[in-house]
Amino acid sequence: MFPGEDVKNFLRMAYELLSELPNIIVSEDVCSIVVFGSAARPSDFVPGVSDINVLVLVKRAPKRRVYNLDFMDTRIHVELFTPEELDQMIEKGSLLGFMLRDSVALLDRGCLSMIRSRPRITEYTIKILRRYVLAALGLAIESYYMEMPRKSASQLYHSIRHLIRYLYALSGDAEGFPVSDEELLVRSPEDLRSLFRKLIEMRRREISMDELKEAIEEVIDAIARKLGLKKTGIEALEKLPSKPLMVVACEDSNWLVFHVEVKRGEGLKILKLRGDSVTEIENIFCD
Repeated sequence: MFPGEDVKNFLRMAYELLSELPNIIVSEDVCSIVVFGSAARPSDFVPGVSDINVLVLVKRAPKRRVYNLDFMDTRIHVELFTPEELDQMIEKGSLLGFMLRDSVALLDRGCLSMIRSRPRITEYTIKILRRYVLAALGLAIESYYMEMPRKSASQLYHSIRHLIRYLYALSGDAEGFPVSDEELLVRSPEDLRSLFRKLIEMRRREISMDELKEAIEEVIDAIARKLGLKKTGIEALEKLPSKPLMVVACEDSNWLVFHVEVKRGEGLKILKLRGDSVTEIENIFCD
């Protein structure tokens, strides 16, 4: 685990690199560069586990929307928008509007002042947060079977983080929407607080596969309970004849289900696990 000052130094070096983005993305007319997410909050950032998320505002529709860079084994995810596009996203209820409340502007040539919309909670916000809860859970279980425990623990953390935000969003209070881990702990339902605190700590250290499996079971229980779903537990995956290669968590008729890809002879097959039932399906993604 990096000490606090080492995290700040790491982010300082990353910021210096990102300040050079106009020289890297030479085909675009870069107007603003903004770091958001945990990389804007040193207390939440975990080097080697957290990504660095960057918003780049450009004056004209970009020729390319996404750039993925690598910095000292940390992924940098860069997305490009015009100020008008960002305005429309925030008005729609995009989470980006809330994330930008807690951000670091590395460069601004006037584009940020063009953003007029304010973060708001809409049906879209609630829908996307609920979807993110399950998406992160599926990735966590997939990483567990790939024997990548810290990555899996980080994805469990993201799943419960999305769940807390989803539950808070149901109140409609955009002003108090939690962004940082500290805010999430304060606004978390009491029965999720200790689990979220445990996941914050787990993603910062080495953990055993047994400890991770126990955490996965806790997260599945919490998600099923809070979303009002019947539970398909990890024991359903453990009964498979071979390790899942891909795992997608979905909702299906008030059930939390898993779509999994497994080996079949020389080929692959996709299964839906719902409670104790196993059925073969054609598409691994949720309907």
